[in-house]
Amino acid sequence: MKKYFVEKFNASDDSFKIAELYINSGDYISSGELIMSIESSKADIDVEAEESGYLYFKISKGDIINVGDLFYLISKDSLDNCNEYFKIKSIEKKDGFTISKKANALLVKFDLSPEIINKRIIKESDVIEFVEKNINQGSVFDKNLLISHESDKIPIIIIGAGGGAKMCIDSLRDSKEYIIVGLLDDNIGLGSKVLEVPVVGNLKAVDSLLELFINNFIIAFGVLEKRKKRFELFLKLKEKGCLFPNIIHPKAIVEKSVKMGSGNVILAGANVGSSVILGDLNYINNNSLISHDCYFMNNIHIAPSAVLASSIKIESHVLVGMNSTIFYGIKIGESTTILNGLIINNNIDNDIIQKNNN
Repeated sequence: MKKYFVEKFNASDDSFKIAELYINSGDYISSGELIMSIESSKADIDVEAEESGYLYFKISKGDIINVGDLFYLISKDSLDNCNEYFKIKSIEKKDGFTISKKANALLVKFDLSPEIINKRIIKESDVIEFVEKNINQGSVFDKNLLISHESDKIPIIIIGAGGGAKMCIDSLRDSKEYIIVGLLDDNIGLGSKVLEVPVVGNLKAVDSLLELFINNFIIAFGVLEKRKKRFELFLKLKEKGCLFPNIIHPKAIVEKSVKMGSGNVILAGANVGSSVILGDLNYINNNSLISHDCYFMNNIHIAPSAVLASSIKIESHVLVGMNSTIFYGIKIGESTTILNGLIINNNIDNDIIQKNNN
């Protein structure tokens, strides 16, 4: 989803009037298609869609819109309810801060909290300076959003704020060793929460976290469609000095003879048998069964309720779908996808999308 804010279409005007709307909120629109016309002091201006998707707005013909206001948004997927995205009207009177209208517009546009500017009186120039120094260089981070923690627990950050993050939060909820202090995500605004854990920055905020001596991370995105991107990030962050502990839900069964690298996630109900070897960044989902002597490389996703017999070898970046069954001694090639509910009795080569039972 992408948000579009009212631009300063000319040097003379800070506000404009909606002259005509050519599409309804919620309709699908193609890139380049005309959305509306707006009136300025000099001429009417046509507004065209910059990308394709479902268009949403909360304006009507005749409304006055101001520079910096949220104009409309375009989503790749249809939204059941878009009202939450248009709730923010102003944060100019937030306790403890005096914020100019133009500064407020920029804070809303870039999903920034006043605290991140670190000034009690915030002018437009203050926000512009912060944006140019941080956001335009790619990094967004607000250390004030980090959850405070006991000194005897190791702070850990989850990368990703979707369903995978929820699973990891629940896996560590009662941990005596780690405490989750925040999430990183490129698509969710600062301060948004997942199971009460706040988004404290985007994926490029890692350097800022390392400066605060927070160096433990969980990668909780990309197990379905972005597996290689996920692994590339893992390798890049390891070079920076990031650590990736293995996360095991207390209701998972992992035999003592299992050997594993780093960054593995094993969720509730999973059963990992004797002498299994796991490489790095594997994701073993709910109620999956991995029998003895299996050998997994890196970045493999075993989906819920998959059953793997013994002595199976799986190369990197593989997805084994839900309720799939893999026979004893099978070899699965790199970057292969096995769709849900299949019974696999033969070896599978690299880069295969397996759709039928063997």
